[in-house]
Amino acid sequence: MFFDFRYEPAARVIQPVDSGTTISINKARSVNRFLHLLWGRARALDPVPTGIEYPDYQGPITVIVPPPAEPDILETYMIANSVSVVVLPDRVPLDMTGIRIGRDIDSFAWTLSAQLFGRTSLNQVRPDAAGPKQVEVTINGHVWVFLIERYSGTGKLADERYTLTGASRTQLLAAPYAPARSQVNTAAINAELAASNELINTGFTLEWDTWQLGPPDWTMPAGAFSYQAQTPMQVIAALAETAGGVVSPALADDVLTILPRYRAPVWQWSSAIMDRIIPAAIVSDWGSEWQPLPEWNSCYVSGTNYGVSVDVRRAGTAGDNPAPDVFTDWMTGTDPARSRGTAELCKGGDQEVVTLDLPLFLEATAPGLVTPAQLCEVRDVDETWRGLCLSTEITAEGVGASRVKQTLRLERHHREGA
Repeated sequence: MFFDFRYEPAARVIQPVDSGTTISINKARSVNRFLHLLWGRARALDPVPTGIEYPDYQGPITVIVPPPAEPDILETYMIANSVSVVVLPDRVPLDMTGIRIGRDIDSFAWTLSAQLFGRTSLNQVRPDAAGPKQVEVTINGHVWVFLIERYSGTGKLADERYTLTGASRTQLLAAPYAPARSQVNTAAINAELAASNELINTGFTLEWDTWQLGPPDWTMPAGAFSYQAQTPMQVIAALAETAGGVVSPALADDVLTILPRYRAPVWQWSSAIMDRIIPAAIVSDWGSEWQPLPEWNSCYVSGTNYGVSVDVRRAGTAGDNPAPDVFTDWMTGTDPARSRGTAELCKGGDQEVVTLDLPLFLEATAPGLVTPAQLCEVRDVDETWRGLCLSTEITAEGVGASRVKQTLRLERHHREGA
């Protein structure tokens, strides 16, 4: 028998000394990432093209906000007003008088108020079993389409007078025409898609520029986007308001546009591009009303059952004068919270509501029709100031060659940078 007691240990593989340490991998967490950027978030001050030629691109350069057209300053303005009203679809002309068309920044439809004479004319627009009748109103080339919703009349022998009220076609998305619905999302959905889904099978389309004009888009997780007994217009308006936006209806088309209430913060209006220029030469009457409010510099925005909580503070301030807190459903992103907080801060400060009466020019003649949510530069006699259009009202005495007036209500702020 032979025994071999020699032992040769196995060669060990070379490895790091601390290879036994376990490292867990999770998603990156951002903590106070904006506080490290002392210069604040970047913003476009002048998006107008600089004229630089690109050798590898011959196409047009997209401008975020085109500059407004310069109005012609004349000693005398001769305007041949033209007003016509027809019943759709047969285009039967109507003899209306006292026409008033208007909309404010918080409304989702244009409104019509007018008067008719005679029962024969009323029968042309009286609602029937098929629903409300539609009329097309054309004033100086601007075309509106309205649903005649209500009428009231007074009369005596050989003198019957009726008052009509109507709304633009976007009223079909609200009560009493659209049914109330309830819903809860079972999968994550973004706000723009949620708003577009409300218009399925309605014939309406939605325009929401989330990349350039705003308000921003955001994602709502499963179960966060829920509502009960609301019409499509209520849902769309609530989504827009959540991110500090408003609903802007088209005049005659079935189109809804989501716009920011304040396209640029009030303290940046001096460097922002305006939508319309209004010289003092075309203003016939004006008025103003002083409405001071605290100059807030911070706002707490938070969701309710779902969402985030964001303390929006104006850069360069201590945030020691907070605006009323905002608690809203569907606030599940920091971008819409920042946009909503900025809109709430813009509502404060020393301000006045200025009323201006000016003619309604053709669309090709500046300033044309001024609509709510547009920024306007008013070149007054003594100074030039800027304001936000809160409401627009068009008045016409009758059809044909009529006297037409456009009345604007502008929100003017008296603070640095406005």
